Amino acid sequence: MSVLTGTRRADSNPTHPNVISTPTSMLPLEFARCYADGMASSAAELAPVHLTELRADDLRTVARFPEDGQRNVVPDPSSALSFLVGDLLARKLGCEAAMEAASREKPLGTCRFSMIGAGFSYVADRPTADPESPEPLFEPLLMFGAVLELDDPALIPENTSSYKDLCWTSPADYAEGVRTKRIESFNPKFLDLADEADSDTVTVCARGLCLQTTHKVLAGLGPAHGGETTATREATPGARA
Repeated sequence: MSVLTGTRRADSNPTHPNVISTPTSMLPLEFARCYADGMASSAAELAPVHLTELRADDLRTVARFPEDGQRNVVPDPSSALSFLVGDLLARKLGCEAAMEAASREKPLGTCRFSMIGAGFSYVADRPTADPESPEPLFEPLLMFGAVLELDDPALIPENTSSYKDLCWTSPADYAEGVRTKRIESFNPKFLDLADEADSDTVTVCARGLCLQTTHKVLAGLGPAHGGETTATREATPGARA
């Protein structure tokens, strides 16, 4: 089992350039609310939280769904999750041709929901009277965590219009990267940059809710789970995706 990670391109994502990320999309707020309400009945665990209980960059699990829950093939026009995953594959991960050629009879893989989380995500810095001490700005987000298991992970190229340095990372290395925020844990090619404290790639490396969401998704997988996996998240309109 592996998890897909990449670096957000500066030219297509100016708000979060060079941030290490797992693939994510953004949902309209009304869609997200309906989605969350509709999924509640199938949750194995529910623990509603209030935003006042949360710290910045702290993701709290609101709902978790069983690993043996419903799976949908990708593509499948009758499944909302499959549609969203297919959109992410085609729009951000360079798989538009593969999506066009695939069908329910010859799918690219399967997907399922894993969890819903809530938290505050870093957006940007607001200037203050002291140019050396800007004020960090955060936004509340509802994160939908899902698992996509691809039959052929080689479908995803190393570079797309949204991401560069896409690679497959082991769960152990991924967890280490989330814990230490050391970028070489996500991708060995960053080893030479790991000690360059002034590098933009390093200083913004791993502090987003997307990484925390994927970390919680991986933590919920059983020991027998296999295959190449990418956890995808769909966030409310406050997200910077």
